[in-house]
Amino acid sequence: MTKSSPKKLDPQIWLTGEYVIYWGLIWAIISSLLYLNYSVVDPQTTRPGWFILATTGLEQVGLLISGGLCLRNWRSAYISGGTVWLLFAIAIFAFLGGNMWFCLWEMLWGLNPAASAGNLFFVLFYLILIAGMRLAILDRDVQLARQQWVVVAGVAAIGLMMGCWLTTLSARAVRVPQQSGVMTIAQATSRGTMVNINVPTIPPKGKIASSKRPPDWVVSIDRSMQPLVSTFNLFYVLCDLVLLTFAAILFLGFWGGQLGLPWRMIAQAVLCFYIADTWFAYANNQVQGYESGSIMEVFWIFGIVQFGVAAALEFDNSIRARRLARRRTAIK
Repeated sequence: MTKSSPKKLDPQIWLTGEYVIYWGLIWAIISSLLYLNYSVVDPQTTRPGWFILATTGLEQVGLLISGGLCLRNWRSAYISGGTVWLLFAIAIFAFLGGNMWFCLWEMLWGLNPAASAGNLFFVLFYLILIAGMRLAILDRDVQLARQQWVVVAGVAAIGLMMGCWLTTLSARAVRVPQQSGVMTIAQATSRGTMVNINVPTIPPKGKIASSKRPPDWVVSIDRSMQPLVSTFNLFYVLCDLVLLTFAAILFLGFWGGQLGLPWRMIAQAVLCFYIADTWFAYANNQVQGYESGSIMEVFWIFGIVQFGVAAALEFDNSIRARRLARRRTAIK
C-alpha cells in the first residue's frame, strides 16, 4: 500500500488575515521596543547612529509589504471595487519613494530634506490616498445617522483648529528663527510637518555631517524647492484634515461586524498618520533643538502595519464570501 504524498504547504497561507495580524503585531512590538529603548535620551547622551537607519528600514519594509497586499486585492477576481485598493497601493508606494528621497537628501548629501524631490512623491501620496478614501465611501454607499454626522463634524472641527494652530506656530517659527535649532531628519519633514526653513543645516546630535558633495542636479532641485517649502507644509496640513474627516466617516459607517473590520483598520491607520504628523508639526517648531527619533514616530509604523492588516482581512472576507456563495449554489 502506497502512502499518499503530503500536501505541499501553500505559500499564500502566510498572507492570510490571521498570519498578517501576527506579523503585524510582531512588527509593531519590535518597533515599540526599539523606540522605547533608544528614542528617549537625556541632554548628555545621544542616540546610536544606527537608530535612524533601523527605524527607516522598518518603515520602508512595512510600506513594501502593505503595498504588495493592497496590489493583491486589486488583482483578485473575488474583490469588488478593486480600484480602491489600487489607489491605496499607489499611495503607499509613493510614500515609500518619498521616504527614499528624503533620506538621500539628508543622510547622503547633507541638505535640508524639506526641499527635496520627495515632496513630489508626498503630494502624490496625499492626493491618491484622498481619492482612494473618497472612492471607498462612495462605492460602499456609506450611510450615517444624524448623530454620526454630528460626530464627523466635531472631528473635522477639531482637526481644523489643530491645523490653524500648527500653521500659526509655523509662521511664528519663520519670523523668529531659533538660535540653536537643528535640522531634522528626512522622516520629520516627509509627512506634512511644519518645517522651520530658516533653521541652519547643523547635523543633529549623534550624526555625522555628510562630506559627499551633492550632484549639480540635486543642488538645482534643492534651490527650486526652497521657495515652495511653506506651500508644501500648508498643503500637507489641509490634506491631513480631509483624511481625518474621511477616516471618521469610514469608522462610523462600518461600525461593528467582521466585514467592516478592514475599513475600521484603514480609518485607524489614517488616524495614526495624523497623530504622528501633528506631533512633528508641534515638535519641529516648539521643541528647541528637536532631534528626530521621538517615541511618537512609532505611530507611522502602526499606521503602515494597519494598512497591510486591512488588506489581508478584506482578502479573507472576499474568499469566505465566495465559498459561501458556491455552497449555496450547490445546495440549490
